[in-house]
Amino acid sequence: MRTTLLLTLALLGLTAASVEAQGATANERYVASSRGRVYYPVACSAWRDLRSELLFFGSRVEAEGAGYTPTTNQRCRGLFEQPVPMVRPDIEGPDYSEQVQTPDPTRPSFGDSCLVSRVVDGDTLDCRGGPRVRLLLIDAPEMNQGEFGSLAKEALEQLAPPGSNLILEYDIEPQDRYGRTLAYLWSGNALINVQMIAAGMALVATYPPNVKYVDYMLPLQVQAREELRGLWSVGGFDCKPADYRSQRCR
Repeated sequence: MRTTLLLTLALLGLTAASVEAQGATANERYVASSRGRVYYPVACSAWRDLRSELLFFGSRVEAEGAGYTPTTNQRCRGLFEQPVPMVRPDIEGPDYSEQVQTPDPTRPSFGDSCLVSRVVDGDTLDCRGGPRVRLLLIDAPEMNQGEFGSLAKEALEQLAPPGSNLILEYDIEPQDRYGRTLAYLWSGNALINVQMIAAGMALVATYPPNVKYVDYMLPLQVQAREELRGLWSVGGFDCKPADYRSQRCR
């Protein structure tokens, strides 16, 4: 009963979480915590550790006018005047030549289709007569992590039930070392990878160069954790999937 309620509540929040994502736009170059006193350049990764509501500013003057002071974090040195990095398909790393950020997810006008035959776990499914697909940028608990793995799988089954027809969107590298197809999965105008993060049923996992939507998804993870959505409410990520696979925790 508790697990069913947990899953239902997590998935009910998907739509709102998807449209209320806290992401910076091209003109928002600095970020701060609503509970903090310092601000960070969006180009600096340190702000991604913030645990409360995020506030974005277009300039240092705006941030300091709101009462914030610049961070002294060493990771942010030299980044205060740099534009927001953008990851593009034709390069392998950040490009600071344009003041734009990773785009918000928009369903591609065309793409390969996947008729779901089976959901393997919380981040992998099989397409009928086609490939096994590993969802990009997410990492769900392993099936042998007990209840947490089962809940993540159930969440993906609700979002991508067997028999549903999905659109695959690729990033730069199309396959992993196991031969699985790496993709973002679209159901209508909803990006399932994003929904799993927003519901608190998976963690953001980055494996460059496939990082197209990472800057959109990271704030959603922060929001899910702060609001104790999904597995965050029951300690489901106390042992992260990657740490479990490496036997650093059980």
